[in-house]
Amino acid sequence: MVNENHALAELERGNSVVGAWLLSQSARTAEVLSRTDIDWVGIDTEHAPYSPEHVERLVRAIEPNATPIVRLPSVEEAISGAAKHALDSGAQGVIVPSVQTPTHAQEVVRSTYFPPIGERGVAGTTRANAYGENFEDYVNDADTETLVAIQIESPPAVEAIEEILATDGIDVAFIGENDLSSALGFPGETDHPEVTNAVTRVLNAAIENDVFPGIAGRTPAMQAERTEQGFRFFLLGADLSFMRSGIQKFLSE
Repeated sequence: MVNENHALAELERGNSVVGAWLLSQSARTAEVLSRTDIDWVGIDTEHAPYSPEHVERLVRAIEPNATPIVRLPSVEEAISGAAKHALDSGAQGVIVPSVQTPTHAQEVVRSTYFPPIGERGVAGTTRANAYGENFEDYVNDADTETLVAIQIESPPAVEAIEEILATDGIDVAFIGENDLSSALGFPGETDHPEVTNAVTRVLNAAIENDVFPGIAGRTPAMQAERTEQGFRFFLLGADLSFMRSGIQKFLSE
């Protein structure tokens, strides 16, 4: 039997989900994050140095309490084996950055789903299939419990968003506002009209294609506003930023 993907199940029930990046490489930090009320923890291999062994240890720490997701370094690494390694370790989803074309989206789907939907390699003995004990169940059911998210964070991606999100197998379109605002020439100005217009276009395309729209919701007010707009998949921040802001708040009181 394949474990239910909590974050994906909540989205499919019509609820919002929240999560955080894990940058510190610490299994204890991963476990602490997972034991809060967040729904998913994203092991961030795009912006922090993680080995496959590291990822597997962190998945173990997260999975009893939250959905372990791995943010991969790039589309190219996803299709060259990183997606397969993350999912074989027991991760229940991947987030792939810098998806810019329909071809990129199709390559992500091929790398994360088993045949006939995709081309993910079928291994007989992995941690995800209990080292072979649950092989048949895992191969038959894993695709339905795998969350596939792509990041939209460039003008070419926005221009092609309707075609990108028409790709079967994409669950979440996560808008990377920092990269998108920089690429549009307004770094950090997430309220600039060109940035907000791009965000709205992605949001509308996601809703039209039954893809869950995602974005940062780093404060309760921001999350409430984004929820009202229609966003459902939220990033609250990262473990290291929580540590820094917590200490600064304590020292300022």
